[in-house]
Amino acid sequence: MERVLREGAFRGETHIVTGSGQGIGQAVAADLAGHGAQVVLVDLDEGRLKDASAEIAESGAPAPIVAAANVTDEEAVKRAVATALEATGQVNGVVNCAGITRDARIPKKSYEDFKLVLAVHLHGTFLFTREVAAQHWHPLFKQNGNQPLDDGVNRFIVNFSSVSARNGNIGQIDYTAAKGAIEAVTRTTAREFSGYRVRVNAIAPGPVNTPMLASVGEAGIRAMGAATLVGRIAEPEEMAHVICVLADPRISGYITGQVLQVNGGLYLA
Repeated sequence: MERVLREGAFRGETHIVTGSGQGIGQAVAADLAGHGAQVVLVDLDEGRLKDASAEIAESGAPAPIVAAANVTDEEAVKRAVATALEATGQVNGVVNCAGITRDARIPKKSYEDFKLVLAVHLHGTFLFTREVAAQHWHPLFKQNGNQPLDDGVNRFIVNFSSVSARNGNIGQIDYTAAKGAIEAVTRTTAREFSGYRVRVNAIAPGPVNTPMLASVGEAGIRAMGAATLVGRIAEPEEMAHVICVLADPRISGYITGQVLQVNGGLYLA
């Protein structure tokens, strides 16, 4: 891992990363761990989680905690957050990266697929946000006499939107709806969690070299890259670096409630 921040920037912190069995989520978890964080890997596929955990540990970073969970399952999410708290006593950050696609144009889109895509992206983001607050941050706030937690502890959430939330995308009414909703969720959460001193932001990537994008095919990927101003699609590590910047209070301590466009100029906000 190529470190982008100072050494040990997140040492002593616990960060939950959903969708961390592969793709962007795995790159995010590796980057945060490489900067010293104790990462909690969350994914539906326990085998992929174990492989990702071993790879991170072999790099010399703190060995991750594995919490296999379906992000749409309320009880599973509660258990995953409880696992993080039991192991480390705190949660400093959450990166809601889990996502899927089930592409089809509207007349052929099944209601089941529509609901599933919304659930993974939107419901998963809500459930992890709620549970970390309910199990950890809100009790701290209550113990502090309902006063802001001005204790200097780093607390953050980064959600994943998409360039498609602003630009639309054929075949993805469910995906784009979920991503647009996540942007609204980000702003509301930033307001509600201000007393916890939690910075809540989102990033909106353009096309990224992941297994999800591979289904588009080589010609489609080349066309996407050509449509950006930088002339290529992004690598997962580039998204991970941005997450590290947003997670670092020394750099982004005054940024909250924002959606950062990380799309190579595919869409100019």
